[in-house]
Amino acid sequence: MKLLTYKYQVTNSEGKTVKGKIEAINRLICIKYLQSKNYNIIQITESDGLLSKLNQITFGKILSQKQLIFFLKQLGALLTSNIQLLDALEMLSIQQENHLIRRLYFELYLDVYNGYSFSKALEKHPKDFPLLLIRMIEVGEISGTLSKMILEMSVFYTKQFRLVSQIKSTVRMPLIYLGATVVIAIGMMLFVFPNMQDLFASFGDAKLPGVTQFLIDTGDFFSRNILLILISTVSLVAAYILLNRYSKKFHSGITYLSLNIPVFGSLIQMYNQILIANALGQMIKNGINSLRALKTTQTLIKNEIYRNVIRKTTEYIEDGLPFSKAFVESRYIDSIMANMILTGERTGDIPSFLQNMAIYYNEISDLKIEKLKGGIQPLLLIIVYAIVGAFLLALILPMLSLGTQI
Repeated sequence: MKLLTYKYQVTNSEGKTVKGKIEAINRLICIKYLQSKNYNIIQITESDGLLSKLNQITFGKILSQKQLIFFLKQLGALLTSNIQLLDALEMLSIQQENHLIRRLYFELYLDVYNGYSFSKALEKHPKDFPLLLIRMIEVGEISGTLSKMILEMSVFYTKQFRLVSQIKSTVRMPLIYLGATVVIAIGMMLFVFPNMQDLFASFGDAKLPGVTQFLIDTGDFFSRNILLILISTVSLVAAYILLNRYSKKFHSGITYLSLNIPVFGSLIQMYNQILIANALGQMIKNGINSLRALKTTQTLIKNEIYRNVIRKTTEYIEDGLPFSKAFVESRYIDSIMANMILTGERTGDIPSFLQNMAIYYNEISDLKIEKLKGGIQPLLLIIVYAIVGAFLLALILPMLSLGTQI
């Protein structure tokens, strides 16, 4: 069985003729999809041309984090209602409007139909389904708690998505305000202040104040060297991207720097520690051994510093050393996290302490983000007011100076 492309001709509820193409497992599924749209079917023909085959080629990630959460919630709810996995995947495929996502769901259906376990079917799409999810689905299949595990993972990714969204919103607006201020400032230097210089020139020996003359000279420099500035900027950005990707030392330096930036560094540290606590707690709680949980978590962490903490922990355990050793040693692991892991190790109940730690971090994340917002906003206002104040002075002082020189 394979995914097929069908051409269809139907009439909608208003009696208008609609033509199109759809990928489906078979003709019956195609009919079910069209009927779900309240279409009256006129004709359905299978299409196996070159364009249809090329259209099945996809690149990159298909599911966004939000779409993944929605998929898990829907699938978990259907399975909890005693609907079989194949029937649930068929229903979700038929309901899906986005043709790329619909194709993905159909491919999962086909793999399960052909004898693959659901976790193995997900594993064939690593860009859309994280390794942590695949491992947890595998545990659910073995333990017979697949529907429960899917719903638990939907909650896990919902928390993660909410945290990332909060952090992005905290950072986004200050950067937008600052960027808008800088753009306006550059515009004034290029277009407003040169006119003031022409105005003063018409009054003979009248001199511009120093701040105004400085901004005019700066704008003049930008005007005369705009091409060189653009080339230099593009070159610096390209060099940064290449060095960050291919130079291990440069990447490490940038990573260390990002963790120590005032305000923003705390956000990065908090996010990575929450991700570690949630991922390890979720896996170890459900019976995945420590080494496998650590290796899976290592693939989830993008920040090199925290990935090294997980890698060292794996190496220490393999060498017979304590689980907590790398966490205690790292200066970028919060003392609360390190001490809770250490206590869990001493009591022989690391899973419970990891779960409690994940709950603790999730509860305080809102407070920390609000506190960080409170730290960012005054800093932003100082910068913006300083820029605005400088330009106001540059505009007002020439007027006052002109009045005294005439």
